[in-house]
Amino acid sequence: MLFSQHAPFATCHTKAQAKTTSLALTCFTLLLAISQPAWAAKAYQATYTASFKAQVNINGTLKRSLTEQQNGQWLFKDDISALLASIKESSELRIKNNKVIPLKYQYLRKVIGKKKKQTISFDWAKNQAVNKNSQVITLKDNTQDPLSYQLQLQLDLQNGHRGNFEYPYTKKNKIERLKFIEVGSEVIDTPLGKLKSIKLKLDRGPNAKRETFIWFSIKHNFIISQLKQTEADGKSYSIVLKELKL
Repeated sequence: MLFSQHAPFATCHTKAQAKTTSLALTCFTLLLAISQPAWAAKAYQATYTASFKAQVNINGTLKRSLTEQQNGQWLFKDDISALLASIKESSELRIKNNKVIPLKYQYLRKVIGKKKKQTISFDWAKNQAVNKNSQVITLKDNTQDPLSYQLQLQLDLQNGHRGNFEYPYTKKNKIERLKFIEVGSEVIDTPLGKLKSIKLKLDRGPNAKRETFIWFSIKHNFIISQLKQTEADGKSYSIVLKELKL
């Protein structure tokens, strides 16, 4: 990926700080996936400023890309690194009639020499997926993986869908559902200027103590322009769009 800047995360010197860094990276990865298909899918590269506020404040850079492969498939990729931890996450997929069809999901996290790995392979002919533990998951229509559902969300926004959004997705060895509610539109400040954006809320249920809001830039084909998450204990995570190459 081509970026003009590679800002490092804050330096950590203890295992406790390394654990915090790992938590921040995981939250960035799971919550902040980026996509840039237009009405016909188009490759892109994006950079975000990222921050994690807790006992140890961490600032860094989140990099995401969508690239078309020679076989006509697409690679949706996330790459985050820090001094003591790194995360690589990707989804190999097809896009047909504005529908994202995941084929293989991969996740690898390294923290002080320890690794956490997840893979999910999709067999749509059999309507099933298999994870790294050889557990079989029965697929539902439009099932997404833990990364590709956000690409589908942006495609739906680009094609005029508004209101509520709901997607089945694979989580470990089962299917769960993600629900988003449209809050409205807002103009937010970013390093790219003021961006009018559609604001969505992740619906976690009436008793949820965690709040997540995502803004999608109308000007940039509904790429995520900002994301904020607040925990019940006051910890928070956020990203803001900084650079974009289409």
